[in-house]
Formats: sequence, structure tokens, C-alpha cells
Amino acid sequence: MNFNEFELNDRLAVAIELKGYSKPSLIQLKSIPLILEGKDLIGQARTGTGKTAAFSIPLIERINTASNRIQALVVVPTRELAVQVQNEIRALSKGQGIHCLAVFGGQSIAFQVNELRRGQHLVVATPGRLMDLMRRNNINLSSVKTVVLDEADKMLDMGFRDDIDFILSNCPRERQTLLFSATMPDEIKRLASRHLSLGHVFVNVSEDRLAVEKINQFFVSVDPKKKVSTLARIVRKRHMTKCLVFCRTRRTAEWVARELSKRNVRARSIHGGLRQNLRQSILKNFSTGRIPVLVSTDLLSRGMDLSDISHIINFDFPKERETYIHRIGRTARFGKQGEAITFCSNVREFEEMERLKSLIQSPIKELKEFAS
Repeated sequence: MNFNEFELNDRLAVAIELKGYSKPSLIQLKSIPLILEGKDLIGQARTGTGKTAAFSIPLIERINTASNRIQALVVVPTRELAVQVQNEIRALSKGQGIHCLAVFGGQSIAFQVNELRRGQHLVVATPGRLMDLMRRNNINLSSVKTVVLDEADKMLDMGFRDDIDFILSNCPRERQTLLFSATMPDEIKRLASRHLSLGHVFVNVSEDRLAVEKINQFFVSVDPKKKVSTLARIVRKRHMTKCLVFCRTRRTAEWVARELSKRNVRARSIHGGLRQNLRQSILKNFSTGRIPVLVSTDLLSRGMDLSDISHIINFDFPKERETYIHRIGRTARFGKQGEAITFCSNVREFEEMERLKSLIQSPIKELKEFAS
């Protein structure tokens, strides 16, 4: 099947072709017709499978350009993801007279207010800045027909749950609601259902086996006091040129990057506490290879559009199976091979690793040469 069978307007069809999309991915194939029908939907698909286009294409198709009011709202957890989604929508709506604006903290609110006054059809927003604009009466959501929560599991996690309730309570009751994410734990699905119609559809093309089949997975037994020195040794010995290291907190990410630098490993940390322009600069240097090791927190990883990551290292053991799958899914994208290494530092983590191997039904081998 190709995109022509969705019976999209000619200009959108041309834009899709210019983007280089030949055939719809599985999440696009299953989601686009349902969204065009007006169904509420939960879409679960692994990273790199085209979730953004899966909701952007039907949103664009249904925009009425005769009105300059906001007809679609996409809520995302990070600034980087807001820009990424805006760029995708702008590329797919090229030549169609559709206006799309990203609103997020770290950018002039006066600029965003002026752009909103000019008229926007779609708005992509982070929760904090969106609520700021709502409380100032600078944004009108009364004409919104579709709301998308991208990376919905994080949007509905403890840190964002009240924000999402506030935002959705200020949108029209008669609306379409779409949730997309790489992971969707049962608790989050139950919470999400509160915001969806009774007839909503759950589209899941994110099989654990599929998500990890092209990734060589390893674990290393590490003394907690030797984690950084072990990390530096692994980076050197395995000749890692594009490695993403995951930590639980900003403080740990910053500390790990500093300690690696002391050991002559070029590394930078990246997290939500950095200024937007600095984050963009770090990402650019990582993408071009000037920084071979990027140390990140989980939340920010959702908004990084990075390709060709050869190695993932879990410096801090992931709390959940879904987090593990999402982290390692940053490598082996678009059919390529990748490698993931997880540090285990105590009995609980070894037990969790054994459970993880059983649950995902995929081999995770021990790298004994790096044990400490």
C-alpha cells in the first residue's frame, strides 16, 4: 500500500513524496485511516517508526484554511520535540497555506504572542508555556478539534498529569483526542482512557521482540565506585564514536560528563535545565561527531531527533522494562544494527536483569572483560 490510497489532497500527497516517504509504516498504515474517520486513538510504536507523520498527515488533511483559528493542538514534553514536530508539520503542509507554531519556554513569549495573533492553524506546545499563554489569555483553544499528546506516557506521568488535566479541561468537550508513545504501561493506559471517548481504539505495533531484534545487548558487573572508569574504558576499547549514555538525574549526568572529560573522553551532558541554545549546540556537535559521548536524562531523550547512534549505555539501571526498551531503541534505527550495554551494580539490578531477559525473550550477554 502507498499513501495515495488514503485519498489525501494533491498538495499533501506531493509534500509526502518530497519528504521521501514512499510507503506508510505500520503505525501510519493503521492509524491514519482511523484518525481521518475522527476516532479517538492510542497509538503505540517504537522510536523511529514514523509516529509524528502518523498524526501530522491526517491533522493537515483536515485543516480548514478558510479559518485562521487554532484547529489542532499537539502537546509534547520537551522543547526539542516541539521544534521537531513543528518542522515535520511545516514540511508536510508546504504550499497548502497552513500555519503551524511551536510554543515553548526559553523563547520570547512576546514573539509567540505576536505569531498567535497573526493566526495559526496548528500549535505544538510544551505544557508549561502553553499554560502560561492560557492564563494570560494569549491563546484561544475554543476552536480546537483535535488534541494530540505526543510521548503520552511521559505527558501523563506524575510530573505532567495535573498540567494535562488543566489543558484538556480548557479544550472543547467535543473533540478528537490522540495519544502516541513508544511505551504505554497499563497504569498510564488507564489514566489516558479518562481523556478519550468510550469508543477509542488502541493501535499497538510496538512488540518488544521487534524493538530489540537488531540490537546486540550486554550487561556488565560494575563496582558502584568504578562505574565512570569502567565507562571510559568501554568507550575506548569498543571504539565508540557516537554513544548515548543514560542517567537518572541531571546531577548524575553532569558529573559523569565531567569525570569522562577528566579521563580524556570527549563528553557533554544534556538535560532540561540547560538553555535552549546551548542544548541545540550540544546536539549539533554530537550529531557531527565532535562530541562522541552524550550523557542524557530519560526525559530529554524523548525530544532528540538523532540518527546513527551506534551505542547505548545504561549507566543507571532503568526503573522499568519499558524504559529499558525505549532507551536501547535509540540505536539500531531504520534497520541498522546497534549495541546496548547496561551496568549492574547490586543484587537487585542483577535480579532485574534476569527478569528483563525473560520478559523480552532476547539474549543479554555478559561482558566479563569489563567486570570490576
